[in-house]
Amino acid sequence: MKRILVIEDFSCIGNCSLTSAIPILSAQGHNVCAMPSALLSTQTGGISGYTYLDLASNMMPMYKHWKKVGITFDCVYVGFLGTEECCDNVEKILKEEKKAGAAIIVDPAMADNGKLYSIFNDSYAKKIMSLCKYADLITPNFTEAKMLAGLSLELEPNESNASMMLNMFRNKSTQSVVITGVEKDGGIGIGYLSKKKISFMYDKKVNAFIHGAGDVFASMLVGKLINRYSLENSAKAAMAFIKDSIDVSVKAKADLRFGLNFEKLLPDIKSY
Repeated sequence: MKRILVIEDFSCIGNCSLTSAIPILSAQGHNVCAMPSALLSTQTGGISGYTYLDLASNMMPMYKHWKKVGITFDCVYVGFLGTEECCDNVEKILKEEKKAGAAIIVDPAMADNGKLYSIFNDSYAKKIMSLCKYADLITPNFTEAKMLAGLSLELEPNESNASMMLNMFRNKSTQSVVITGVEKDGGIGIGYLSKKKISFMYDKKVNAFIHGAGDVFASMLVGKLINRYSLENSAKAAMAFIKDSIDVSVKAKADLRFGLNFEKLLPDIKSY
């Protein structure tokens, strides 16, 4: 059993962030330790009036307590943080855990659809970029990958542009990258860099916005990687899990604002 520290927000209603990571990683046999960066009444996509409590002030006291009682981690997985203070706290943690030999995986959650989320600015983006330098793997969406690559021009999320960015990451000696939201011939998928090799995989595109789908994908990916699957096989498993989660959710006519009904697949998760 591997112990994974997951640092991201906790939405009390909606399958995203910690509410996805905890069950998906636990079902794969991992011990999940959660450090919430914020507490929300619901997830935020398509929902107004949600409450938001910043938990930055509690992060370092939590971490220091864990260290005091001898808790160690095999992996640190970082998702949505929310404030620059959270980013500063996480950088301190990543420095320590990198020295201790933990695998570091960062989902630089800060932007989509060609721009930063409305609550963030360039200063916050720089903080997130700084965290990525500690990572063994980063999992940006297409917009975030463009920002991390230092590109300001508008780019279509196609394979050619994703390949260009992956080449840039390779030239920067970035270890591993998975870019989500790459489109080709009506399908959607990922481009990834592993051991200096660039590859792509796709599935059919669903004409609906599904909040938290990226979190489900990343949680499945992380779980497989920590179980010593290759990045290619981990990505295949994550793609298959997302596809089946979407199929189950659409069949059940689920309200996709609240994420995917992946719970029905958890009993068989190790078969992916």
